[in-house]
Amino acid sequence: MRNSLVVSCMRRAGYASFSGDGLQEARPPDNATALPAGAWGYLGPEVAAVQGFHAHRRAAPEAGAVPAAGEAYDAARVDCHRQAADRIGAPPGPGADLIGRLFSESMAATGKDGRVVAATAQWAACMAAAGFRAEDPATLPERFQTASEATPAELATARADADCTTGSNLAAIWFTVLAGYQRQQIDHNATALNAHREAVRAQDARLTRLLAEGDAAPAP
Repeated sequence: MRNSLVVSCMRRAGYASFSGDGLQEARPPDNATALPAGAWGYLGPEVAAVQGFHAHRRAAPEAGAVPAAGEAYDAARVDCHRQAADRIGAPPGPGADLIGRLFSESMAATGKDGRVVAATAQWAACMAAAGFRAEDPATLPERFQTASEATPAELATARADADCTTGSNLAAIWFTVLAGYQRQQIDHNATALNAHREAVRAQDARLTRLLAEGDAAPAP
């Protein structure tokens, strides 16, 4: 939303080719293999066989128009960023901090839960039997991140990880336990979370209106 406001402002200021000046809206992964490993250690066998623990590489973005330069351009860009910040305003209340804290607490509780601990131990025993020493599926991928490409050793480890995660049912247990803790948190913090949801909806509506007004505004 912020980037859209800045782009709209810059184009009204006469910079029709401005497309964000390096700013990009957050995008979800383009496919299921973009982030192949998580805190629970899940890795699909197809991905493990060809990608290992390395994230999927996106295609290089197409080169866009070279942005304008000079004092007038810089001044307009700074002013548009300021206008966007002023129009968006502060985040809607303390709800975002609450959500972050609750998520961190749910992750910590899940990691300590006896069901997850037992499944992780079963996963580690399976990995050891396959010839790979590993105690924590979350840190296992870190061993291979210094290499630019997946090595044969990494692919073999990833395949064992996929097999052992399935055999121990670790992913299903981890998700089930995490969801349980998060449902409890939602119940215990329902009033604050509902208030935050309404604040976010109101801010989204305001930003949508601002974007429509910005697109329709005449150039200065």
